[in-house]
Amino acid sequence: MRRYSFIVLMITTVMILILSGCQSSMKPDQVGVSKVPKKLHTFYPGDITQVDSIEMMSGSDGTKKVTTDQVLIQEWIEKVRDLKIVLDPDEEDATGVLFHVTMFEQGKEVLYMTPTHMNHQPIEPQLELADRLSELYDAIE
Repeated sequence: MRRYSFIVLMITTVMILILSGCQSSMKPDQVGVSKVPKKLHTFYPGDITQVDSIEMMSGSDGTKKVTTDQVLIQEWIEKVRDLKIVLDPDEEDATGVLFHVTMFEQGKEVLYMTPTHMNHQPIEPQLELADRLSELYDAIE
């Protein structure tokens, strides 16, 4: 009888280990994430033209630049607001980015982006966004 109980216990343990190893993913549930392109400005919780400050950090050396120049900010927003962004929950974590950009409205952080993330959600890499980020970084004094 002891031997039978031991065998049942071992089989049960092996089955539990096998079944727990068959989980499809350890990532947070991304149900509802659509790969339909959305315009960049739709990620902003309000009117993107109300941004009054942009902080950029270079991914290569950590240098920070900040601008409150409304003309520069509005011109840049007009260039990027309609770029097509596609959320990509399957995107692998990128190692390093060109720039980190944080947009502020009255001192409150309202949008964070990199060429591979929008509000800390992975997106398909956006080369035009990367080019526009480089232009902005170079334009900030």
